[in-house]
Amino acid sequence: MTDPEQIKHDLDYIASAVRREDAPRGVPAIYFLWAAIVSVGFALPDFAPDAAGPFWFVCGIGGGLLSWYLGARHARDHGVIDKALGRRYGLHWTIGGVGFVLCVLPAATGRLEFVDVVGNYLLVGGLVYALAGVHLERPLMWSGLAMLGGYVVLNVFTTSYVWTITGLLIALSLIWSGIGSRKQESGE
Repeated sequence: MTDPEQIKHDLDYIASAVRREDAPRGVPAIYFLWAAIVSVGFALPDFAPDAAGPFWFVCGIGGGLLSWYLGARHARDHGVIDKALGRRYGLHWTIGGVGFVLCVLPAATGRLEFVDVVGNYLLVGGLVYALAGVHLERPLMWSGLAMLGGYVVLNVFTTSYVWTITGLLIALSLIWSGIGSRKQESGE
């Protein structure tokens, strides 16, 4: 006779193997949420620089918490209980959040001016998103690559509105990913 706990473990293993083959594309609501946050937040340095820091403080933390809620609700509504995957998502984005906080460290210690370190947010964001695209949801890679491209432009060229343009490219890639995710859910 097989132990019920062993049966549950075996079924979880089979379900996770099937899900891996299904290549998750993410939660559409989360893509659309971040498209809105990014499009506004990336335009602020070009049009209202003093509002950028407070905006990202509130929307970065609030958006992260709302993303966590939307992801958990989406998993629950779709009958997916994969605690290991949930921990992997949580650890990935928490480490990314720590990276964002550490970007400001040189300015906070007085070693550099804030304006000299703010571009590092694009570098960290690009890496966090691109690696999420490799390890979690493939569509996030494109947003990460757009951020890395914006980082290069910001540091190599003197271009007006580089933040706004980069933000719009990232927002478009997130919207595209959200639409693709929605189509995958509806079976199209």
